Amino acid sequence: MDIWKPDILYKADLILGEGARWHAEWQKFLFIDIKGKLIGTCNPENGKLATYKIPDMPGMLAPADNDKLLVALQGSIALIDLQTSETTTLVKFKESTQNRSNDGACDALGRLWVGTMDLEAKHHAGNLYCFNRKLIRKIKGTSVSNGICWSPDNRTLYYIDSFLYHIKAFDYDLATGNISNERIVVEITEPGTLADGMCIDSDGMLWVAIWGGGCVNRYNPFNGNCIGKIEINAPNVTSCAFGGKQMNQMLITTAKDGLSEEELKQFPHSGSLFMIKLNLTGLPTAAYKQA
Repeated sequence: MDIWKPDILYKADLILGEGARWHAEWQKFLFIDIKGKLIGTCNPENGKLATYKIPDMPGMLAPADNDKLLVALQGSIALIDLQTSETTTLVKFKESTQNRSNDGACDALGRLWVGTMDLEAKHHAGNLYCFNRKLIRKIKGTSVSNGICWSPDNRTLYYIDSFLYHIKAFDYDLATGNISNERIVVEITEPGTLADGMCIDSDGMLWVAIWGGGCVNRYNPFNGNCIGKIEINAPNVTSCAFGGKQMNQMLITTAKDGLSEEELKQFPHSGSLFMIKLNLTGLPTAAYKQA
């Protein structure tokens, strides 16, 4: 198994750091702090970081047209202009006010896939949606909807509901956005850990942030094996994304949330951003495209 160690990019002190994404047009990484109600950008060339406070909790974000970001918030999906703070609501979730959005991604045609969850992470209180002008529920009764990505040929969708302790795969019809042939491809077996955010490399291997495990694991979805590990000095690892000019850098987010005072003393870099340069490349982040 390959083992890697990342560098601390920034002692960001995030409460619930999440949402790592690469913005190809800006040549910057994106990230969020869900409970801190914050959106951030980071330039991997010089390490320059900027943060923007917003009034609602973000669950995920993606590049969009006209220098805006698509952001899934508590109760809605919106376009946000970071420079002007202008927010345009695209659709509202018809769910309990106790639910918020949590993780998602756009497919190669620019459709948004996004999940919802209960604020206290109650089982089966959320859903997984596809948004392309209309909000269509794809999976009902999810618990902690998390990582989602597509195979290099766009014929397979991979999806994590953290409380199920596995990664699922679906056959994916890119033309229609339909999913079928649900199956489990990876089991998460480490005690006390949950699969969180996820991205995919050019070889079709899955990189999964492990909450409670202090690592990002690289899994082979064709046999379920863990074939690599990025070891991180923070237990609650939340998301990961490939980026950079060569698409061989990875931004990793972590959280202080859920840790005791003693654990925070033991792991003082919890809530920081980590970066590593790898000898392989990832697939780019797809942007949101309004149909």
